[in-house]
Amino acid sequence: MSEETLEPVATQTGTKRIEYIDALRGFTMFLVVAHHVSNLCFQVIGKGISITGYLLQVRMPLFFFISGFVLYKASVVWDFDQIVRFFKKKIPVQLISPFIFFVIFSYTHHKDIVEGMFADGKYGYWFTYILFVYFVIYAAVRFLIRNKYADIILVIIGICLYPLHLPQMKQYIPLPDTWLSFLSIEHWYYFIFFVTGTLVKKYFSKVEELLDGRYMITICLAIYFLVNVFRKALPIFDIFMLPVLSLTGIAIIFSFFRKKQALFTKDTVLGCTLQYMGRRTLDIYLIHYFLIPYNLSMVTLFVDHPMPIIEATVSSLIAALIIAGCLLFSNIIRLSPFWAHWLFGVKNKH
Repeated sequence: MSEETLEPVATQTGTKRIEYIDALRGFTMFLVVAHHVSNLCFQVIGKGISITGYLLQVRMPLFFFISGFVLYKASVVWDFDQIVRFFKKKIPVQLISPFIFFVIFSYTHHKDIVEGMFADGKYGYWFTYILFVYFVIYAAVRFLIRNKYADIILVIIGICLYPLHLPQMKQYIPLPDTWLSFLSIEHWYYFIFFVTGTLVKKYFSKVEELLDGRYMITICLAIYFLVNVFRKALPIFDIFMLPVLSLTGIAIIFSFFRKKQALFTKDTVLGCTLQYMGRRTLDIYLIHYFLIPYNLSMVTLFVDHPMPIIEATVSSLIAALIIAGCLLFSNIIRLSPFWAHWLFGVKNKH
């Protein structure tokens, strides 16, 4: 959801946008909003069977995967000048703009700003901050290690950070709980998916051969569905099986959008819509918290009598309305070049 998402996606031969990647990003943003509707409006996550609840295994890992995929460009050399240019562009978008929305949200919803800053989720505005942390780690490794071992180091860092989402790991970190929450340590575990995205982009042709193989997607589908069916019988689920589910889910969704990319071109209604959402993910992310109808307590049907298809349908319809509202407000705000720049990172034309 960074400003990187508003720039051309580099391909192996140029800077033309990859349409199905834009569409995939838009689809993932839709999953995020739909999940927030299910959780914040109906409180159905974790109660019975929820389709959006199962998508938790994939949606944020997929978003970080896409962020890494878009970030990697073979022509970029991470020297000092590149790092200065990169973070000069990223700091306003990843830190300043979300902080503005965070303060406004806190004030309008009568929440304590300081308490929100020292909370893991930061009232929902944690994503851009964590992505900025990932940028720092990635740039530092690429700057310090200019050879093939940089990829290995990044993967090792990702593996080491992954257990941080486990509550019992906090006791091994020599920092007070308040600072652990301020740093949103529990969200650092997504770094492995961010790194995976950069490596898939770097070795894209080899990845395509692997995904187009006879058995890869078949194996991914089998693992994803079988593990979900028998997850309660797996005592090591959170430690080992959750990343397996996330990676196989990413492989399945990514392959679907790549193989069915004719459905997601600008010439189709679906493709045009998802691509537009994909180019406005930052706007939707920052605005949608203001439009969610929190705690619809009168709707108890999904909690008392779980109906996953109806719950997903209702959540999707509300999410579509919220996204439409976000895009409307986004376009109104973008009428001002000043606010478009400081709130959404749009480049000044002058």
